[in-house]
Amino acid sequence: MQNQSINPREVRQQLGLNQQEFWSRIGVTQSGGSRYESGRNMPRPVRELLRVVHVEQIDLERINREDYQIIQHLREERVELYNTLRAAAHTHADDKPFQPAKSSNQLQA
Repeated sequence: MQNQSINPREVRQQLGLNQQEFWSRIGVTQSGGSRYESGRNMPRPVRELLRVVHVEQIDLERINREDYQIIQHLREERVELYNTLRAAAHTHADDKPFQPAKSSNQLQA
C-alpha cells in the first residue's frame, strides 16, 4: 500500500478507534489528527508511523534497534535463513486470526 493512498479516517474507523486512541498511539494530538483526517498534508514521519503502527500492525514497544540490526544482517548476509524465517513467520501469522495491535503504554503527544 502506498503511503499517499492511506486514508487515516478510514483506517481509524476500520480499527474501531476514536481519534484520541488512534492518534495518541503515534504521538499525535487528537486535534492534529483531526486536521490530517480533514485533508491537511501529513508529514512523512507521521505517515510512516501511521502505516507501521495502524496498517502493518507493528507494536513499536516490542522492537528495538538491535532487532532491526539483526533483520538487516539476515537480509544481507544470510539470505536463505532470512527467507526461511520469513516463510515460517507468514505461516504462523496465517494460523492466527487478525487482531489489531493494542498498546498499553501509548505515546503522548
